[in-house]
Amino acid sequence: MVSSSLQERIAAFLPEQWQGEKGLFGLRGGARGYLLSLIARQSRRPILIIAPTTREAESLFFDLAFFLGEERSLSPLEKRLHLFPSWEILPLEKLSPHLENVAARLEGLYHLIEGQNPVLVSTPAALMQRVLPKEVLKQSYRYLVAGAELDREALLEHLAAWGFQNVPMAEERGDFSVRGAIVDIFPPAYSWPLRLEFFSDRLEAIRDFDPATQRSQGARQELLLLPMKEFSLRGEETRLAGKEIEKRADELELGRKEKKSLLEAIGSGIPFAGMEFLVPYFYPGLPSLFSYLPPGSLIWLDQAAQVEKEVERLERLAWERGARAKEEGRLTPPVESLYLSEAQWRAEISPFPLLSSESLEVIPPKGKAADAFLSVKSYVNTDIHQEVAVQGKEPSLAPLAGRLKEWEGERLFFVAPTPGDAGRLRELLSHYEVHLPLLADSFPSVLSQEGPRRAILVGGLTQGFRLPEARLIVLTTDEIFGTKRSQRVSAQKKQPSHFITSLSELKQDDYVVHLDHGIGVYRGLKFLRVAGTEGEFLHLEYDGGDRLYLPVDRINLVQKYIGGDGAQPALDRLGGTSWEKVKAKTRESILAMAQELIEVYAARAVREGHSFSPPDQLYREFEASFEFEETPDQERAIEETLGDMQQKKSMDRLICGDVGYGKTEVALRAAFVAVMAGKQVALLAPTTVLAQQHLQTFRHRLRSYPVRVEMVSRFLGSKESQQVLEGLAKGTVDIVIGTHRLLQKDVEFKDLGLVVIDEEHRFGVVHKERLKKLRATVDVMSLTATPIPRTLHMSIVGIRDMSVIETPPLDRLAIHTYITRYDEGVIRDAALRELERGGQIFFLHNRVETISRMAQKLADLIPEARIAVAHGKMRPRELEKVMLDFLDGRAQMLVCSAIIESGLDFPNANTIIINRADKFGLAQLYQLRGRVGRSHRRAYAYLLIPGEKTITRDAERRLKALQELDELGGGFKLALHDLEIRGAGNLLGKQQSGHITAVGFELYTQMMERAVRELKGEALRPEVEPEIRLGIAAYFPQEYIPDTNQRLLFYKRLASFRDLEELEGLREEIQDRFGPYSSEVANLFLVMHLRRALKDYLVQQIS
Repeated sequence: MVSSSLQERIAAFLPEQWQGEKGLFGLRGGARGYLLSLIARQSRRPILIIAPTTREAESLFFDLAFFLGEERSLSPLEKRLHLFPSWEILPLEKLSPHLENVAARLEGLYHLIEGQNPVLVSTPAALMQRVLPKEVLKQSYRYLVAGAELDREALLEHLAAWGFQNVPMAEERGDFSVRGAIVDIFPPAYSWPLRLEFFSDRLEAIRDFDPATQRSQGARQELLLLPMKEFSLRGEETRLAGKEIEKRADELELGRKEKKSLLEAIGSGIPFAGMEFLVPYFYPGLPSLFSYLPPGSLIWLDQAAQVEKEVERLERLAWERGARAKEEGRLTPPVESLYLSEAQWRAEISPFPLLSSESLEVIPPKGKAADAFLSVKSYVNTDIHQEVAVQGKEPSLAPLAGRLKEWEGERLFFVAPTPGDAGRLRELLSHYEVHLPLLADSFPSVLSQEGPRRAILVGGLTQGFRLPEARLIVLTTDEIFGTKRSQRVSAQKKQPSHFITSLSELKQDDYVVHLDHGIGVYRGLKFLRVAGTEGEFLHLEYDGGDRLYLPVDRINLVQKYIGGDGAQPALDRLGGTSWEKVKAKTRESILAMAQELIEVYAARAVREGHSFSPPDQLYREFEASFEFEETPDQERAIEETLGDMQQKKSMDRLICGDVGYGKTEVALRAAFVAVMAGKQVALLAPTTVLAQQHLQTFRHRLRSYPVRVEMVSRFLGSKESQQVLEGLAKGTVDIVIGTHRLLQKDVEFKDLGLVVIDEEHRFGVVHKERLKKLRATVDVMSLTATPIPRTLHMSIVGIRDMSVIETPPLDRLAIHTYITRYDEGVIRDAALRELERGGQIFFLHNRVETISRMAQKLADLIPEARIAVAHGKMRPRELEKVMLDFLDGRAQMLVCSAIIESGLDFPNANTIIINRADKFGLAQLYQLRGRVGRSHRRAYAYLLIPGEKTITRDAERRLKALQELDELGGGFKLALHDLEIRGAGNLLGKQQSGHITAVGFELYTQMMERAVRELKGEALRPEVEPEIRLGIAAYFPQEYIPDTNQRLLFYKRLASFRDLEELEGLREEIQDRFGPYSSEVANLFLVMHLRRALKDYLVQQIS
């Protein structure tokens, strides 16, 4: 139980009815959130908490969620706690806010109207921005109940009017999809999308469904449908807005052409970038959020002095930008119609009871009533990590165990961010005879029970505290191990695509591979009547205009052609012989390469290396100090690596994963095991900059251990280099990091045990030969950031040890991507926003001839930034120096060509501006954009296209695809297969890249898999694709599955099922997603079932 004296003091200090301002002092760390939770539980009124910055607001929100026991998966109808964010764009910026921010704002407003004493956490930036009038917001949401009457057409109109997008498949928030009697919606505030099933105008059922599999989950009785936009583009408001905008345009003497295009854009009903700033024309007299608060609502000002400073700064910023927009002749509403001034802010909050909090204990000012101040003594746990820092090679948690004895009489709780971390802490403490239960209950329920006085809990608490008055201590694992995790809700992960989905990406006029006839062009799905039977056929075109109509039940003969680097293949001729020759040549080459790999693998298996011991207690403590929760892929890669090291044969493992996905941590764990066993470790990187980055990472992670990490590079003077080399020979240097310099003959090790090679494919032939010799004697681990396709990985399992990390870290945020015309105002705004939060910027200008001129232009435009220039024609030393300056923060903006190295990680660079983005391919744009968004901060990518010229339709399609692409792990997605081909080429060599281009990636992978199995002596069955002529209509009617690509996908899946259980699962999924099916669909299931039986018995044809 909580100390009753503290609760009584709070109750007396904050009676239900009071006005004016009170002060709370001495609250440090997580004690603020804890005390706030006590107040929230006692209070029968809404509470608005205002923190100075977004980061502090988020910390308070996560702390409160933990102390109130609010699960993140709660339905929006059950939530009490809400984060009310700002738009995260500058006032009057020519960009639209991200939909998730808009949706979160609208959800908060909804709860102030309909909720039961909600608690909102916000910032001055969010609250100074005006909001929708109450009566408009009430029109924008719908409350749906299963079993009730509901006009389906009116619902669809409402969704389109309030910002939802009609798409073939609802996968992202704001999507809706219509298929007959079924409507799928992914509304804001829900973790999963929802499936609505109608019967006439009655809503029969509401079900959650998984966006990755599209399969229904549990049923719901009700649904709150909040809008996705802060304005509606339908009805009377749009007409009135048009009139107001026309009037304002005339006042500003806007050009006729500009005025016309603006009015047409509004009239079209399609939102455009920055349109949200025109909302005052749709709804004149916008109020502030304070008008939604019922009288008597409590306002808590966290760090009140900082909040006031922020209000002053924001007023200055908004009015300055308003003046600038006016000077530029831009059509924007008066600033006061969008934002509160400082005076208005004060006037708006003054009617409410105000509670100001400060972390310091202060003496109440003279003349103030004693009951206007409350001081609570609390302490933060900053000293804990210093105490548990390792001494020598001894276990490090002994001092913490000693502290626990000192705190014998207190209630004490450890809080870990994940169940994995909680279990690990429990195991580590058990070695010191400290045995604590791991509880799944929420914090308030644990505290209210007469249960254990000490326990380990799981939750997103950002900071612990000690509160002597409540005899309560809360410690986070971050405070113990000295790490800092970002507590963000992880997005639902989609499974990476594999070849079955490649046909769902097939577009008309794409190249395809027919296994028997070779490369042709797909011209679409055609509905034909042949020999009295109707059905769907794939229309394929070959060299000379020859046509082939392939029945959909034989779709397994066709693959999407993926050749890498945008290869344009030559078409084959129907009935020609060249295709069979190409296949034979490819097969021969694959067999030779696979044979060589198998021989190398077998030779290594019989050669003895050093066998390392399994992980011990010291390793477990090093593991616990990792700053992030390991992803399942990363955990598997670590286990596989340590497993290899414990064997007698030498390790040779490839770790593949995108930058920032945790490859280096896998190397660090291996290095730690090697060094603690008395062995030395060498890490080779292709460039000095990459080596420097590894040096910083290794030194940071091993800072608490007696491990000497050094570097050999050309930036090191000869004297320092000599000292490092001597240390290697004597054994006083444990880990050395460097470029190919480490492969020279003068580098000698006393006892080398592990070599880590980063991006091996970038080393020269001579260096690769030297590495081949190293592999014979020590454990070797290779790292690569170029994605290796999963299908290829699976086909060579057993002849190459490989671990693939595909899952992004939990706290990684998607990159906000904007496509905008070249505009100096947009560039300056983007740069200033990044500089303001202490970050760095990439400006990509891919013409070396004009890059210096562009850098000068940017220096004039953004004098606040320290600018550096980097491009491929610079001398290597000069280029490396520039990159190091940027890495170390000496330069804030890097104006560069497309040479930003794929292996480099710049966690502080979170804005990239790509000039002439229309000139890049999709894969290149994806890789370039991936240079940002490597930390817990929100990242921004601006794709600039020319102001005057129109870009090609193909370029527009590429840019839109990038904007829509799921950024996290997107390197493994189908749209980026040319990246994967590059990875395959790096792994298998240039000759094999040529064969991939010749036959297409999917067929190449199938041939590789068969070759490996054949060489291993496995019995291979002949493959047949039976021809079935039963004279019955067997297909998906277009009205049943309207989207062509979805029909293709299901034809392919039906043709590829492995057993009856999978076939039955497909039947259930199709009925779940599209409703009851017709006789044509039933016939299709029958045909596909028969096809599987015929294949098993090697029957070629049946009619």
